[in-house]
Amino acid sequence: MSDGWRLVLGKIIRAFLIVGTTVALAAIVAPTLSGILQLSSAELKWVRLGALGMVAWGVLGRSGWEIQSYGGQNPHERFSAKWFIALYVLGLFCGAVGLMLESVETQ
Repeated sequence: MSDGWRLVLGKIIRAFLIVGTTVALAAIVAPTLSGILQLSSAELKWVRLGALGMVAWGVLGRSGWEIQSYGGQNPHERFSAKWFIALYVLGLFCGAVGLMLESVETQ
């Protein structure tokens, strides 16, 4: 296997682990938050929309750096990559928790 394929496979496995860990953590946290927060279905919609907004912000913000390509070596590009991952993971976590939470009306 060439180095290029190893790199691609490594990135795919890393992404899978990040998503899997985030969703598993959300599945652990959601039942506890359900008992603490007592959100209505309308409030849960706002949690879900906020999560979607975080993912969109991360994705759209990431695409803005494409025109400043220096091979990912300058501080701006490294910050952009880290910010994208942070927003994406936080958005995914909030979205997963929002989908697993039960509203007050259904408890």
